[in-house]
Amino acid sequence: MPTKKLGKYLVFMADLIAMNLAFAFIFWLRYRSGFSSETYEPTRNFWHYAQLEFFLSLGGTLYFFFKGLYRDWSLYSRAVQVALVTRDATFFCLFVLAVTNGSNLLDALRHDYFWRMITPSRIFIVISYWLIVLGLVNGLRLLTQLFLRSLLTRGQGQDRMLILGATEAGARIRQELESAPELGWKAVGFVDENPALHGQHFASLPVLGKYAELPDLVRNLHPGGVIISHESSSHNEIMRVLSYVAEFPLTIFIVPDLYDAASGHFKTNALHGIALKELFPEHMPGWEADLKRVLDISASLFGLLLFSPIMLALIALIRWDSPGPAFYAQERIGQYGRRFSLYKFRTMRTDAEAMGPQWASKKDPRVTRLGHFLRRARLDELPQFWNVLKGEMSLVGPRPEREHFINQLRHEVPLYLRRLKMKPGLTGWAQVKHQYDSSIEDVKTKVLFDLWYFENMSVPLDIMILLRTVWVVLTGKGAH
Repeated sequence: MPTKKLGKYLVFMADLIAMNLAFAFIFWLRYRSGFSSETYEPTRNFWHYAQLEFFLSLGGTLYFFFKGLYRDWSLYSRAVQVALVTRDATFFCLFVLAVTNGSNLLDALRHDYFWRMITPSRIFIVISYWLIVLGLVNGLRLLTQLFLRSLLTRGQGQDRMLILGATEAGARIRQELESAPELGWKAVGFVDENPALHGQHFASLPVLGKYAELPDLVRNLHPGGVIISHESSSHNEIMRVLSYVAEFPLTIFIVPDLYDAASGHFKTNALHGIALKELFPEHMPGWEADLKRVLDISASLFGLLLFSPIMLALIALIRWDSPGPAFYAQERIGQYGRRFSLYKFRTMRTDAEAMGPQWASKKDPRVTRLGHFLRRARLDELPQFWNVLKGEMSLVGPRPEREHFINQLRHEVPLYLRRLKMKPGLTGWAQVKHQYDSSIEDVKTKVLFDLWYFENMSVPLDIMILLRTVWVVLTGKGAH
């Protein structure tokens, strides 16, 4: 298991232990130390409260998860991490105090002895609990990360990195990565267009090939990212590099000198003194991406149950309208180039692609009588709730395409493969803003919409797109 992935599990366990240790200490201080005169009901022993705290701590770790506290912290200073953890741990403490003292507070308000209940000892205990939680959570986290840093420093579980460009800048980046092993990155080779360097060593690393060989190198070496290290590079050159790697789950960095060539498409990271900028970073925080998945599962289950009577009726109508099966399965390319079978209700004749894949047209003669209605009402997409439930698609995202068209479009539409960074969707920003694809120009327009969606991804935006999709379905806008 990679060290960074192991670290997330260890930090989760550290948080769980810290929260429960804090409770055990504060229970002793409040009820057993003699410091406070408070007692607990004899029918409710320590284990009753321990069980309550265990479930509250699970809720606390879930809250931390959705707040993004189980991220990769290698690009953040300890001060930033402590500040963020302190903020969210404080909210957790307030929640615990509200749950464990809620009935007492309500009783106090009803009987008008609120101020008598707020005693110096109780205030001291509340502040002590808060400080203990902060100290233990932050302390155990830092100890855990110190252990992980020691593993990375010894070269265990590091992510492999490819450096594009056997240049002085590339040699400098390689040296800086080697001097900062705690980042968890290890350069394994260079990629360069100069054929004279292939098979040779540069800066103590092999030159593995040229840009066109990047897909094979990524599949064979499984790197975690690539670094474009050219000191001067044109916009077209960067786009050419991206056309080879955009479909893979890689982190892409460029050196600062390339700022003008890729302006607006990266965010700066402070990498322990290593001057790199991330190109096309993920714009949706991890917790929000997980919330998006929860919504996908909930909505797809609800959709399958709600529309099951309609789907059964459509199966019978499709079989009656034209010979052939009711469902149509077609291989599509999903996130990071993964292949999957996309399911739809059949809207065309069974021999629709006897001459090979073709674009759909406005008055396509291959579409059946019922198919025109299904497309206009978007009812042919209902079976894709199953794809969403399986995790192959999301409710909102760019539409998945066939490999035949991807191979054609990757050379004709700049940044087309950038769409593969996202999980394909049942609907999307491009779908509610544009019609079905019937030409390369339509695809180019939709790519702009898809890239805009990628730059602005969020759960509220997804909800807005879903609401607009309902309007499109009701009006038939954009369908043919």
